[in-house]
Amino acid sequence: MFDKASLYDDAINMSLGEPGFVTPEHIIRAGVDFLTQGKTKYTPNAGIYPFREALAEKLQRVNHIKCGPNNIIVTFGAVEALMLAMITLINPGDEVIVPDPAWPDYVAQVKMAHGIPIGAKVYEKDRFKMTAEIIEPLISPKTKMLIVNSPNNPTGAVLNREELREIAELVKRRKIYVIADEAYERLVYDGEEHVSLGAFDGLEDYILTVNTFSKAYAMTGWRLGYACANKEIVSQMIKLHENNGSCVNEAFQHAGIYALRHGDKDIEFMLGCYDKNRKLIAEGINRLRGFSCIMPKGAFYLFPNITGLSMNSVDAANYILEKTHVVTSPGIAFGEAGEGHIRMSFANDCHSIETALERLEKYFGTK
Repeated sequence: MFDKASLYDDAINMSLGEPGFVTPEHIIRAGVDFLTQGKTKYTPNAGIYPFREALAEKLQRVNHIKCGPNNIIVTFGAVEALMLAMITLINPGDEVIVPDPAWPDYVAQVKMAHGIPIGAKVYEKDRFKMTAEIIEPLISPKTKMLIVNSPNNPTGAVLNREELREIAELVKRRKIYVIADEAYERLVYDGEEHVSLGAFDGLEDYILTVNTFSKAYAMTGWRLGYACANKEIVSQMIKLHENNGSCVNEAFQHAGIYALRHGDKDIEFMLGCYDKNRKLIAEGINRLRGFSCIMPKGAFYLFPNITGLSMNSVDAANYILEKTHVVTSPGIAFGEAGEGHIRMSFANDCHSIETALERLEKYFGTK
């Protein structure tokens, strides 16, 4: 879709999972300052100790996860953390339960580790929530791992405390590993509470919490992520990290410490903008003939139902691009259960969203 969009000079891209903001200026300045101070060397494979110490403090204070610096590895974004976890824990033929719909890389990474992805299909009628009730029937003797993503990409679904508690009990009872991908933890709306799965007692031997600075701090290009798990798992991930990229940029790790200490107001400002955009785009899409959507509670994506257009999601996304020059992502890209939907990012600027809605309304009309 991104390549096709390049054919149109006036294309409005609502397909990318990226904040519409540049990294806050004071965080950029901090990164530059650390570079000029000579923070340009190799670091320990796990990451510099002060950064891991700051991450452990954040995980304890904000996420209520019991951990220390030696439970943490600093990675090239959440993507590498996930890949290292897959290679560390999955053997050929192991089954991994993944949300469906979900970020496509989960399935790709499981396959790269020679595992077998098993989709846990969730639907709009259930507000796209992957609950223990949906997960348990999919567990087999071959099940090695479960992936939980809340807030969810692409649906914006947020699991509440009780729903996560039930998943935690299931993991303990069935003794399977679980990755909690919490990349969008700071992006929740309407008074929703982000609860970390790793905060529940008894999961210490089973859970890996994965996070990133990309979404909350608008630092996608800095490639700054981390994982928290028990020391045995982390020690193996560190060995793989050495052979994959050795270490994350030293100055950027120091900038990560700075962001943790000074970036909360920036997150609050960006979240306020996303919330306005969320309401604007949801209202606009629900006016359109052939479209409908539920209000997402987290992340920065809308997942509209386009079955009213009487075409599949790939054809719909191409048709929308051709007729309105608005770029969206077909729902089937996120799994079989994503069919009948498209994904639209509302992390864009307000003017672009308004213009996109005007184009869509002009072409498709209102109900």
